[in-house]
Amino acid sequence: MARQNRPFRHTRKIDPLPLKAVILNDTRGDNHFGCMRVMRVIEDSLRSRGIDIAATSLVRNDWTRDADFLAAMSRADLIVINGEGTLHHGSRQGSKLLDVADHPARGKTPVALINAVYQDNPSAWNARLSLIDLISTRDSWSGAEVEKAIGRKVGFVPDLSLAEGAVTTHSTRPRDRLLIGDSVNRDIGRQLLALADGRSDARYLPILTSIKPPKPHYPAPLRALRQAYIDLHARAFGLRHGHTEFNRSEAGFLASLQTGYLHLTGRFHAVCLCLATGTPFLALESNSWKIAALLNDFGLGSERIVTLDEARRRIEAQQRFDFTTQEREIIAAGLAAAREGAHDLFDRLLALARSHQAGAGTR
Repeated sequence: MARQNRPFRHTRKIDPLPLKAVILNDTRGDNHFGCMRVMRVIEDSLRSRGIDIAATSLVRNDWTRDADFLAAMSRADLIVINGEGTLHHGSRQGSKLLDVADHPARGKTPVALINAVYQDNPSAWNARLSLIDLISTRDSWSGAEVEKAIGRKVGFVPDLSLAEGAVTTHSTRPRDRLLIGDSVNRDIGRQLLALADGRSDARYLPILTSIKPPKPHYPAPLRALRQAYIDLHARAFGLRHGHTEFNRSEAGFLASLQTGYLHLTGRFHAVCLCLATGTPFLALESNSWKIAALLNDFGLGSERIVTLDEARRRIEAQQRFDFTTQEREIIAAGLAAAREGAHDLFDRLLALARSHQAGAGTR
């Protein structure tokens, strides 16, 4: 049989290598449902745009000593800093995150700081902040602070826990429970727990899987010991406070929220998830302006931000806490804007990664 000659191809199309990103400040390690949701949104949004997650560095991990993370960062097309509530009042962890801007392992890789509060930080941070290619804060007040610090226009997108818009439910269970949450402030947290303990109609609903936080940056043997202690403490806590409702998943926490006629909380992400689930809330201020800034950007003002004494009085008076028609309209518009803003933000991250890959291919 005669052999057929195939035409010689002088060129061959080579598919581009997959884009890769690394993420600093992976906050899932604290077993906090709001942070779990944010990290899921970040990773899902990057992957849906064809960007692989090469590595993440857990919250409080000393990434500068993490050889595997540094190696992944040196090969990445994009470095993403998940700012969340870290960059305020000159925190040591916040400064450590900004060190990536001039770290040798960065090379020429673009850096994006996203989903960040930025409040009352030292001017010594400004030089590193100015080296970051894309900055997106999670509230307008933080955006204004960054603009003042580096003289560059900065946009904001509401916290990425809101990036999926309104949470729909098919539950027919009535909203008939008083839900009392926790606080990042330990003293306020103890008072909230005492308030829940003193009311037969209340459920204590932490936004954490357990009261004692894990230590994900510990070596493996110490992490195992810590987890054993956490499990033991959770069982003992549940016996002392039988009205406590621990959840094991983000979905479980959202389902619990949707049974409440009111959620009293000192947690920023609990307020976010109340907005997403349509759960009426009263909020106690946290360790930065994050709750007030969020509600300001939504157009809700400060009427639902209270002191603990005021919350007690209003609950005792059996006030109505339902959202007004106007509040519901404002919340719906804010959630739609948050969803659209997040979509645009991740498109910009994709463009950054592509530009780096294209530039690397020409060198």
